[in-house]
Amino acid sequence: MTTLPARIRQAALALPEVEEHGQDDDVVFRVAGTEFTRFRAGALTVRCNDGWDDVALGDDVDWLLVEDRIARAWELSAPRALLEAGGR
Repeated sequence: MTTLPARIRQAALALPEVEEHGQDDDVVFRVAGTEFTRFRAGALTVRCNDGWDDVALGDDVDWLLVEDRIARAWELSAPRALLEAGGR
């Protein structure tokens, strides 16, 4: 069974030019120096249009939704040149 931090790491690092900072249960992911996803103390937070939003990680996680939220946060944070080059 894949752990929660490992599954989030896998989704974030699948995106272009992502850097990971921290470890295990206290990690942030950045693209071009801009933070777009945080995983701290078992809670996932992603960048959204209005700032930051929590993502539910209950017992029955919808991983497609979580991966989509991480990818959308990446799109909101990635530089235009990276998006124009094909992004995700």
